[in-house]
Amino acid sequence: MTLQIFFKLKECNLFYPVVLILIVFSVLYPVLGNDFLHFWDDQWMVMNDYTQGGITWYNIKAIFLEYYNGQYGPVNQYLYLIIYNFVGYNPFFFHLVSLLIHIMSTILVYFTIIKISNTTTRMNMENKRDIAFFTALIFAIHPMNVEAVAWISAVKIINYAFFYLLSTYVYIIFLEKKQFTYYLLSVVLFILSFGGKEQAVTFPVWLVMLYWILGYNLKDKKVWFQVGLFFLLAFFFGIVTILSQSDIEVGLFSGKYVSYPLWQRFILGCYSFFEYITKLILPYNLLYIYPFPVVLGEPVPTWMLVYPSLLVIIVLTLWRYLIKWPVTCGVIFFIIHIVITLHLIPLSRFAVIADRYVYISSIGFAFIIAYYMVYYYKHFGRKSRILLMTLFSFLVLGWGIYSNLRAREWYNSDTIKKDLNELLKQRTDFFPEEI
Repeated sequence: MTLQIFFKLKECNLFYPVVLILIVFSVLYPVLGNDFLHFWDDQWMVMNDYTQGGITWYNIKAIFLEYYNGQYGPVNQYLYLIIYNFVGYNPFFFHLVSLLIHIMSTILVYFTIIKISNTTTRMNMENKRDIAFFTALIFAIHPMNVEAVAWISAVKIINYAFFYLLSTYVYIIFLEKKQFTYYLLSVVLFILSFGGKEQAVTFPVWLVMLYWILGYNLKDKKVWFQVGLFFLLAFFFGIVTILSQSDIEVGLFSGKYVSYPLWQRFILGCYSFFEYITKLILPYNLLYIYPFPVVLGEPVPTWMLVYPSLLVIIVLTLWRYLIKWPVTCGVIFFIIHIVITLHLIPLSRFAVIADRYVYISSIGFAFIIAYYMVYYYKHFGRKSRILLMTLFSFLVLGWGIYSNLRAREWYNSDTIKKDLNELLKQRTDFFPEEI
């Protein structure tokens, strides 16, 4: 009787979204008790003259037109301004908004995958609601995505992701209904996504991939005409990003910019890519900052030369699996959205990787796991199904517990720096000459 009730509820369109909301809240609710990180960007990203300037025409215009400390993110600053206008610098409400946006993005992941499944002619994806649910679940509770939710200054990541996903959903509706209104709305949402974070410039490339997934002929001029405006906007946004960095005399246009040579950036990119993959598969030793393994101007350590070869070996070894469509979709989606963070393009950053940068990319990783988990569950026998679900349950439970603990670690500046400080102390105790 209980199982019958469960399966009846499961058929309800809102069952999975409600379950996702409950799980996300139960895992990440500790962020609501966290403080501001007064010595890790919140003291200038959130607490600044723009926020305290109030909702005035002058302040609204200044936020939109000015660069701030080498960044351009008006959507984030408007959000800080609105929250402060109603509740002041109360960290609970800032964290609450971040958590709600993350929950909405999780629901968008679920409905967007279903929307793509209903629209595509290239793939026959059975059990699409189950695959969409587990993809959204992994995305929502993965430990690497905690940073974007728990750190108020990282709201730019979840802002950009929310509008990015919403723009994707609206664009699919445009392709279905052929109504220009939806196209225009998707453009506006894309602009808002960039107003959150410059990583949104990948959107037109994602649209090309989306056309391929949906079965369109990429040789069709109409496809490129429709995405052309997005590419033009992305190019413009890229220039804006570089100019924002030059405003504080960093970046390509600053005249004082010093970067790693191209070949070193390639090595660093391979290293970063491998780190993102391994930490997604097995989240371990997650920190608030990952320093570069090589100092600018110094030779690359010999051990780092292994990474390009290692990636080539992995690709050649797994090639027959990588060309299967669910893996191909997940891997390409991951690469499109992570490549801009791999230092191949010299940008002003002081960390070789960052947990928050994998936020949208992790959807591709989650999709692969979700697809094969559902696929094998359907084709396995009863005992194998039980074993599969037990293993998956332990995996999700482990990630959920770690994410819950990770959310607590972001309580304040001291708690997030604790692990790194201990590592540095161990190193200086062992190598006192480095002090």
